[in-house]
Order: sequence, then C-alpha cells, then structure tokens
Amino acid sequence: MKPGRLPVPRRNDGGPALDVAAAVEEFYQEFPQHRKDVFVLNPQQHTDGKAAVAAHDAGFAKLAEEFPKAMLPFAKSLAAGAFKHKLPMSVNVTDSMFAMKPDTPIFARIVMPAGDEYTARKLHSMFSGKGPKGSFPVMKDEFNNSEMWQRYVLDHELGHALTQMSIDKQSMKVSSLGNKAECEADCYSMIRHYQRYGAQSEFPDYIRDLRNMNAIQRGDVIHWTSPALDEVISLNKQGKLANLTPAEARDLAVDIAKRTHLSADAENNMMTEFARTLKITRMAKDKNLPEGDKAMNMLAAVCDIGATTQSPAVLDACKRFYQNFVDYVPADLPQSMDKEQLQKTAKDVGVMKSRQLDKEPEMEGLKRIFRDAAIDFASGKKPGAEQDNKPPAPPRKPDIPKAG
Repeated sequence: MKPGRLPVPRRNDGGPALDVAAAVEEFYQEFPQHRKDVFVLNPQQHTDGKAAVAAHDAGFAKLAEEFPKAMLPFAKSLAAGAFKHKLPMSVNVTDSMFAMKPDTPIFARIVMPAGDEYTARKLHSMFSGKGPKGSFPVMKDEFNNSEMWQRYVLDHELGHALTQMSIDKQSMKVSSLGNKAECEADCYSMIRHYQRYGAQSEFPDYIRDLRNMNAIQRGDVIHWTSPALDEVISLNKQGKLANLTPAEARDLAVDIAKRTHLSADAENNMMTEFARTLKITRMAKDKNLPEGDKAMNMLAAVCDIGATTQSPAVLDACKRFYQNFVDYVPADLPQSMDKEQLQKTAKDVGVMKSRQLDKEPEMEGLKRIFRDAAIDFASGKKPGAEQDNKPPAPPRKPDIPKAG
C-alpha cells in the first residue's frame, strides 16, 4: 500500500482499482498549466468531503488571489457534498452560483473520480441503468476491469476541465452546450482509452451504445455522445490516434464535438419524443416486468417513433437502438408479445430503416419564446440588448449509420 493511501476494500470482481494519485500526477505532467486550476479530490486518501477539499487549500488560496470574483465557498461546498455522496462529477468554479452573464468564465474545476467502491460491474450498472444481473444490455467479460472503468470516468471529468473554458448561455438558443461538453469529454476519454488499452479495444463501441440506449431508455439526452464517438472509433481504425499527444487529443475532441453535438432544437426534439420511452422504463420498473417484456416493449415504442418522427437526431438514435437490440439482447430471452404486435414492430422496423431526414424541426410558439426569455434572464442579458458574441452556427447533421 502506498503511503497516505487508504486500504482498498476486498472485491470479488473487476480486479484492482485505479491508482488515483498516480493518474492525477500523470495528468499534471501532461498539462502542467492545470496544476493551478484543476483540483482532484482523492477518495483513496480521504473519506470526508471537507477533508478532501481542505487538502487543496493552498491551491484554492492562490486561485482566490488571482481571481477575486471566483465563488470558491459555493463550489467547495458543492464538491464536498458530491464527495460525501460518492458522486463522480466535476464542479465549475465561476463568478456566481448561476453563471449570470452571457459568457461566464470558468476559473477552475474540482473533480471527483470514481472511488474504489465503484467496481466495473457497479459502473456498468450506473451507466446502463440495469442491475448487475440484468440481461439487457449484457457486458462482455473483457470489460470487467475496474481500473479501466475508473480511468474512463476520471479521464471524462478531466476532459471537461480541459475543454470547456466558459459557459456561453446565449448559445443555448442554437446549441446544446451540455451535450457539446459531454461530447468533448467522452471523445477525449476514449482517445486516451485507445492509447492506454490498445487500438483493438471495443470498450469505446460499448460506451457509444450505452450512451444511445440511455438517451432512449432513461431520457439522458445530454449524454448522447454516440455520433461523436463514431468519429473517434473511425479515426482509431484508420490508425490516427495512437501517436497524438494529450494536448492534440484534447484539441481533436473539441473539433469533433463542435461538428457533432446536438443543436438546441435537436435536443428538444429528442427529449420530447423520448419522454414516451422514459415512461415505458418507469412502468417496467413499477410493474417489475420480466427482462424480455421490458426489452420488447421498448423496441416496439422506439421503432414506432423511428417510423414517424420528423427529427433526424431522433431517427438516428432509433436506428441505433434497433442495432443495439440486435447486438445486446439474448436471442432466447422469453417475451409475451402476440403475433399482431410482433408484425406491427417488424413493419415499423422496415419503415424506419428506409427513412432519411435532413432538417431538424424547430421549436416554435410560446415554448420557444419562454425558453429564450429564460436564457436571457439566466445569462443576465437585458431584453433587446445586443450581444458582443454571436451564437455559433448549428452543427452539421451527424451521419446516420446503416442499421441491421
């Protein structure tokens, strides 16, 4: 056991935990400029959130001296709470609790990694929304590597720290800033994954598929990074990632996210359409349905949505889900759909797979007026005032892979 490190609990799966201190030091060696503004709370050295935060008091003092407007007490309190409740995440240090400016600078980030209690199977359960023994989606034995999963979580959170330097709330009228940030973080972490675990790894493919399933089954549209990860996976197959420096990996992640993240309209359309599938997930849990019926009910709804939606992003996610179903649902899983229901789903599959959509329907009417007014208020913009920075152009439509 390394000096200062708490004992690692015994576990029955996933192998040894990630050495967080060594991983963080590696990060600082690669990005020395971030020693002063990225603070990682180490769960292997502290059990109390306040103590974990206090370990960085010297760094926080220097940050406060350089940026007097930084709301450190609020960020530190939030980070200590997340640490206490064992929530892997990163906390922005800005100049207000609610970032009340059109373009709010991020002075620093406080990062909480996944602690030793997060085995590979527990992280898989958290990402998939399924219990450790759930049948859908299955997890390959080769992914039962706790260090690998914990490294992914840490690299993802550090990816946020490296890529999102400000919060431009006015851009939310055009782009999903939350989805853009998640695309950046996932792309960075998966590029580094290939560099650490080899170009033959299929773990990034699995994360891509989990992100898609989560958008549909759990309504987690913000983390729909699947189109962005398609590009990372493709570049890896072309041999273009292995020799990138960490800084080049960061820059590539930003570039991919800029081109593939959701527009504000696409985000709204996905959240609206997949409210239906989220209800199916909740109903299945409330009624404790068998795994086969859960999977088939979800597939039927997704294919119906895919056959009727006017949103390219929704159609893309539905096509992906059909392929996810083929790839991850055991063929012998019992289910109780009758012949007529199965025929309806099969018909919807055929219609969905043949469809191509180009233009994302725009949010209209009072809903858009209210949303834009809320963004103006949240960013401190006065009605009618001109903005110094124009919102970015909408991202290009992601390529839709062939399903089936």
